[in-house]
Amino acid sequence: MYSQYRQILLDPIWFLDSDRLSNSQQNWLLHEGSLTQKLLDVATHFNVEVIQEKWVAKNSEKTTACNEDVWLREVLLKDGETNWIFAQTLVPKSTIENIAQNVPKLGNEPIGLWLFSQNPTRTKLAWTLAENGLFARRGVYEIKGYSLEIRELFLIDFPYL
Repeated sequence: MYSQYRQILLDPIWFLDSDRLSNSQQNWLLHEGSLTQKLLDVATHFNVEVIQEKWVAKNSEKTTACNEDVWLREVLLKDGETNWIFAQTLVPKSTIENIAQNVPKLGNEPIGLWLFSQNPTRTKLAWTLAENGLFARRGVYEIKGYSLEIRELFLIDFPYL
């Protein structure tokens, strides 16, 4: 299951426009604020399940022109036991060392609460539709000159798309 999710997020064609999205899809896929906060507003029992966290060698994951090792964090964002979103966070080593030392220690805390407390600048927000009908989005953020990337795959049981 997770390998399928990873494959979807690995190398899709990302879109920037909203022409092909319904209003509901736009509200989630192109949401400018914290997706975590938006989920907290609608979930009954929001929780985060960590799938894996590890260092990966540069260029072993498709990142945005990253020439250094990255911290890979994969989680399920859930409402109770229902899996809503499979999310990957890719944080370059220099970002961890300079501004995000706490990210590898988040455990079951959502990264979005930490991220948006840092007042990031979103440098990219794109979406895609996989062959299996699942939508995904990709955000690239910058904080004090350091970047990180978050990819989110909206799973079949996500009720708002």
